[in-house]
Amino acid sequence: LAIFDRNGQLALFNPALVDLTSLPAPFLSARPTMVSFFDQLRESRRMPEPKNYKNWRQEIAEVIAAATDGRYQETWSLENGQTYSIRGRPHPDGATAFLIEDITAEVTLTRNFRAELEQSQSLLDKLEDGFAVFSASGVLTFCNAAYRDQWKQDPDKSFAEITINDAIRVWQKMSAANPLWPDVAEFVMGRGDRAGWNMPVAPLHGAALTCEISAIASGATLLRFRPTPVGTARPDRSAMPSACDRRQPSN
Repeated sequence: LAIFDRNGQLALFNPALVDLTSLPAPFLSARPTMVSFFDQLRESRRMPEPKNYKNWRQEIAEVIAAATDGRYQETWSLENGQTYSIRGRPHPDGATAFLIEDITAEVTLTRNFRAELEQSQSLLDKLEDGFAVFSASGVLTFCNAAYRDQWKQDPDKSFAEITINDAIRVWQKMSAANPLWPDVAEFVMGRGDRAGWNMPVAPLHGAALTCEISAIASGATLLRFRPTPVGTARPDRSAMPSACDRRQPSN
């Protein structure tokens, strides 16, 4: 924490400021101005190097003005791999406070998590079966390439959230009549213990599918559309199974 008084001189700082900025305590104790403070940060490479040094003082003036109005908040990526979050806020009696926080661990964790998600997405996109995940509130949160190809749905390209009812309308339009679709919606929106089950799906174009409905973590539901194994009778498009016969154990 660094607090500058109404005259723009450093009036108060805590020991963490010395650790994060590597600025010597005697320099900070001498009550430098905000301009000198940021100059030293730049020289010690504790803030990003300005793209245009000729405009450096103007940039600092803008930072100070934004902090005075409570508008300054940036993330600094340093040369040594650290990441700082910087916030500037007005302080009582015309003073200005800067809060510098080391968020390196948080940023690294987020980047690693995103990398794992991208890897998982890439892996599932290689599978021939269509996968779709609906949240406990019934919103499509994930699907792989095979699902998007099978049902022409992509939540990433939709302006609005795709709900289970939206998805069912598409499935109904692109497949033979099936009285079990409402049961799928009921399962997705259900609570408590939910036993997985299978149902046949007869697309209007393409091979017969088996839809496996399973409960997964956090109340979400996984739907897997896989080709019906060769040798399995294709369901009669005019006579789909009744609701009382719908619950077949998952493989």
